Amino acid sequence: MMTKDRLRQLTGDERLGQMRESEYLGAEDIDDGVEPVLTIAGLWYGSVTLQRGKENKDVLSFTEERVPGVMQVRPLIVNSTNRKTLRKLFGDAKASTLVGKQIQLFVDHNVRDPQDGGMTDGIRIRPYKPRVQKQEPVPPCTDCGQEITPAMGKDARWLAGYTIKHYGVPLCAACAQKRKEAASAAETQQEAETAAETQRELDPEHIQVDPETGEVL
Repeated sequence: MMTKDRLRQLTGDERLGQMRESEYLGAEDIDDGVEPVLTIAGLWYGSVTLQRGKENKDVLSFTEERVPGVMQVRPLIVNSTNRKTLRKLFGDAKASTLVGKQIQLFVDHNVRDPQDGGMTDGIRIRPYKPRVQKQEPVPPCTDCGQEITPAMGKDARWLAGYTIKHYGVPLCAACAQKRKEAASAAETQQEAETAAETQRELDPEHIQVDPETGEVL
């Protein structure tokens, strides 16, 4: 695509909306089907900038910077629905009660848009406490033996699971790229050999004709 603007093409699992410039968490930040569990770090109140202007809002900040399905964990503006959910979950909405607690978020596709009254996507808090599951350690990369580290906006556990699914073994981002390039090169080589074999078969010098019937052998 030819343009004078400075653009970067999205590839692979990158998606529309995740690069948006906003100080607050939005539905676009959460991958489809993901319900991230976050730990409340602090409660805030003050004037926040929205599309419709500045308004005074409650805000939650979190200890996590990145979790599976969320490339960048931003503070969450708390609306009345989520505020009621927090009270039901923990008994009240005091800072002394909520700080350190874990909540599970999900994207609700039927939220009333305050601007036009239509339906839009919004972040909701699940009305139950999330189960904290013990996770197995991330295995090392099979090819290089090194620790699998976060890359391309994905954490190490996601990368290990993705490469196991596609390559049969856990790989770091660099080794996964090498395997991808090797597979592409092998496919190109196979296509070249097939084309060469086809050309050889069509070469007049290699075509045999039955002298009696004139049929190609």
